[in-house]
Amino acid sequence: MRLVNFNCRRCGHCCLTLVDAYQGCVSDADLERWQRENRSDLLAGVQTLDLGRGNLLHTAWHDPETGEEVERCPWLAELPEGAGYHCTIEAIKPDHCRDYPEHRGHAAMTGCPGFTDIPSPPRS
Repeated sequence: MRLVNFNCRRCGHCCLTLVDAYQGCVSDADLERWQRENRSDLLAGVQTLDLGRGNLLHTAWHDPETGEEVERCPWLAELPEGAGYHCTIEAIKPDHCRDYPEHRGHAAMTGCPGFTDIPSPPRS
């Protein structure tokens, strides 16, 4: 759902500072989409935990070589000349990334400046 008056400013705040963005869970639908698209690069960064009784938890993102959780989103790239950031997997990114922010209050609570009345976080 498109949020009214929301415009991503490409500041990277969500992907650089919100742990859920790069050390969270991905959905069964995400995995199915990536399998259909033959995205082994994405699937390599996901670990599935069997919680029993048919419950699976898919956690992302992990370094495919070490299995360690990453310290920032591996799919975020800096734009030239300090123009911000962009998602290199925009068309196929996880559902929880697509749904961020859920609403204006969520944006304000997490520091997202995508609404015109919420100031941009300082650049690091």
